[in-house]
Amino acid sequence: MATLKLVLSKSQHQKKTKSKESLLMLRYTHQKKVVYFSMQKNLEDSYWDAKKQCVKRSYKGFSHFNIYLDKRKQKIEDIVNKLLIEEKNPTTQLVKSIDNESKLERQKKNTYSFKEFIHYYIDSCKKRKSIGTIKTYITTLNKIEQYEKYARRLLDWNDINMDFYHDFKEFYTGVQGYTNNGHGRVIKILKVFLNEATDKGYNTCLDYKSKHFKTTKEEVNNIYLNEKELDTLLKLNLSFNKSLERIRDLFIVGCYTGLRFSDFTQIKPEHIFEDRIRIKTLKTNEWVTIPLHPVVKSVMSKYSHNANSLPKSCQNQTMNKHLKEIGRLAGIDESILKIRNRGKERIEEVFPKYRLITTHPARRSFATNAFKMKVPSRVIMKITGHRTEQAFNSYIKITQDENADLMLDLWNKSA
Repeated sequence: MATLKLVLSKSQHQKKTKSKESLLMLRYTHQKKVVYFSMQKNLEDSYWDAKKQCVKRSYKGFSHFNIYLDKRKQKIEDIVNKLLIEEKNPTTQLVKSIDNESKLERQKKNTYSFKEFIHYYIDSCKKRKSIGTIKTYITTLNKIEQYEKYARRLLDWNDINMDFYHDFKEFYTGVQGYTNNGHGRVIKILKVFLNEATDKGYNTCLDYKSKHFKTTKEEVNNIYLNEKELDTLLKLNLSFNKSLERIRDLFIVGCYTGLRFSDFTQIKPEHIFEDRIRIKTLKTNEWVTIPLHPVVKSVMSKYSHNANSLPKSCQNQTMNKHLKEIGRLAGIDESILKIRNRGKERIEEVFPKYRLITTHPARRSFATNAFKMKVPSRVIMKITGHRTEQAFNSYIKITQDENADLMLDLWNKSA
């Protein structure tokens, strides 16, 4: 009689190192002969319930682990049952041979494994995608590899399903402590990889197209600097530290052009035409034309000795570090409540505003201040390069009181 049983078995290395973990194997016995199938999983002996043939509830992630084991066991059972239906003897040698053949067929069908394709795709994008995009791709790949190490398994196409989605979210938000929005960004890029692989015929598992395999994005109260705060920064005397002064001036250029850090630090003389800047953005590869604000003209006259009439740029991390110090010196210390979600946990923290100043609020400040000045959204979008109203609206960070003031002003003018 054919029998299947999950057992723990230590490898030579595990025995030598006296490891607490063992390999999980599926033992198939038939006609007094035995063969083993690897589950490709390791588990501490104390977490295994041999009688119930499952991982104990005390193991974090036990549910997904047991589902995985059941699926792998079911594949072998299907082979045995198919042979019995065909009135063939399911010998250990034959069952093992069929299982190996199915693996070879999958390998032939999928020229690339899941991660091999990601590496291939990233390499193929290096000549046609921006440096920033490639960095997000590599970050996503790193997160996938970190998850594999945590889950003690190598992912392949059929593993990217709803079980993976929930387990990865638990890992990303619960174990690593990152936010739901961060998880959403990783899933968004993962879908880019999967869509490309599906189009090319490498992936046939479409669980990721489920409406539940979603890219989460929660509203966050990111800051911007209003005109009064920008004026305070401009008037701040930083002559005692030329580096801080240069970084302040470069940040101001970002606040009055709406360009990303990657763009306002790459402005060249050929991008400047009398009263405007015309530049092809790195992220979207689109041309934008930006009128020179009087404040920007003032900064340019100050640095007329430089080829592009702008302050010398520096690394983004360096600039972010110094911007916080500049904000502190300028007294931009309003208390800001930051609300984030990690899984089901709501995190509330209060920061002085200067601690939240980085290069990105420069672009947000431009869009929000222009909106408050009643510049039409479509005009602002032409400058910021936003393609949709939804993406643009995420940059508008006016408070409830500021919104009420705008409405009152419009009503008073129409009265």
